[in-house]
Parts: sequence; structure tokens; C-alpha cells
Amino acid sequence: MKATELLTKQHREVSRLFKAIEAAKSLADKRALFRELASNLAGHDAIERELFYPACEEAMGLSDDLGEALVEHGVVEFCLYQANEALGKPDFDFKCKVLKEIVEHHVEEEEDEFFPKAERALAEDMLELLGEEMEEAFEEKLEEDFQQPLYENLRQVFAGVLEPAPAKPRKSA
Repeated sequence: MKATELLTKQHREVSRLFKAIEAAKSLADKRALFRELASNLAGHDAIERELFYPACEEAMGLSDDLGEALVEHGVVEFCLYQANEALGKPDFDFKCKVLKEIVEHHVEEEEDEFFPKAERALAEDMLELLGEEMEEAFEEKLEEDFQQPLYENLRQVFAGVLEPAPAKPRKSA
């Protein structure tokens, strides 16, 4: 699966989880669904920042689209932190709604504008190889507690870090 296809698939899963949270009848269900959502968002963020965005930057430079996507990730992480801190409190639904709106905006721009450019800039075999690497890394991230990586990412955002993490060595084709 190409990297962009994997990310789009993950976007759909996140959308499904937001809808499930909104429809949840009990606080226990809402908490469980939110934790699943948060794990998915944190894992998705990690593979984009650590693997996908560096590959895109290498191929296209730090374009306006990539710079904006990186900034939006910081906003998503902040909103995710806020919703997580409000879980079980009266303002959780408000904070989760804002998180959803920020994510939807990011997804729309990424899929409509950035992914087509990335697909033109990255070779087909690179997109496939990157997709495999990202899928494996995502599965590993889902097994971790989302809170520690989220807090570390927020620390970097507050420190003004824009550049994605350096690319990890990729497997050869």
C-alpha cells in the first residue's frame, strides 16, 4: 500500500472514531473510544513526522504545504492534549469537537493539496516502500501509551520546533 493510501485509510478510521465518540451513550464507552482515537492520532502523527514528511521534504523541499502541515500537527497535538485532560469533565465534548474540526481541516488540505504533490514528487516504488515502513511503525506506536509521545511532541511544539524529526534510514528497494 502506498504511503498516501495508508494515511488516507487512517484518516477514515479517525473520522469513524470521532463519530463513535459523539454517538457513545456512556462515559465508559466515550473514554474507551477516545483512548483509541488518541492512540490512532498519536501514531499517525508519529509516522508522518518521522517518516513521511522527511521523505517529502527530501523530494520537494520545505514547501508551504509541508510547513503548514507541520504547524497544523502542533495544533492537533495541543487540541488532543486539551481533550485528553478534559476526559470525564463537562468541557470534554467541546474540546473533542474542536479537535475534530482541526483534524478535518488538516485532512482535507492534506488529501486535496499535499498528497497529490507528494505522489508526483516521490517515485511509485518509494511510496510503496514508505507505506510498508509506515504501516509497521504505526502498529508499533499503537502498542505504546499515547500520552508520553504526545507530551514530548508538545514540548517540541512549544519550543518552536517546526522541522520534522530527521528521517530514519529507509529499507532499500
